[in-house]
Amino acid sequence: MGGFRLRNRRWYPWLFLALFAGLFVVARALSGTELRIEWVISILGGAGGLTTILYTQHLQETRLFSDLFKEFNARYNELNNQLNRIVETSDTGIHGEDRQSLMDYFNLCAEEYLYYQAGYIDEAVWESWILGMKCFSDASAIRRIWEQELAGGSYYGFSLRELDRHA
Repeated sequence: MGGFRLRNRRWYPWLFLALFAGLFVVARALSGTELRIEWVISILGGAGGLTTILYTQHLQETRLFSDLFKEFNARYNELNNQLNRIVETSDTGIHGEDRQSLMDYFNLCAEEYLYYQAGYIDEAVWESWILGMKCFSDASAIRRIWEQELAGGSYYGFSLRELDRHA
């Protein structure tokens, strides 16, 4: 997946330098022997402007990621203790409130997947979330319910194959 990466922030100074150098070479070739100060200032402005636009977009994506990350983790934290208890007792069956907690968790996982596929979730975070999902899907009773739910075609295209790839 080639989506959002938090670590891309460190590349923007290098992008500016590369743009400036490339535009400088082109301007030098077009101007012949004499490169006027107006051209150099225009090159600096163009490289700086483009880098600023791209960096601003990255900052906006970082804010969105941060908001999503906080929301998803808060929702998971509300479910975590109950999910762990369900795993421990799943061999006796899953009913009622426990089943509803699993539906809430499945929805959370599907939403995380949706935003990951859209490129708004950092790859390293997604990999971590996958490992957590895998822990719950390894409980056979939970996996059966999850498979039944996914067979209905909802959950934004999420599939347990996504988890199985990380075995």
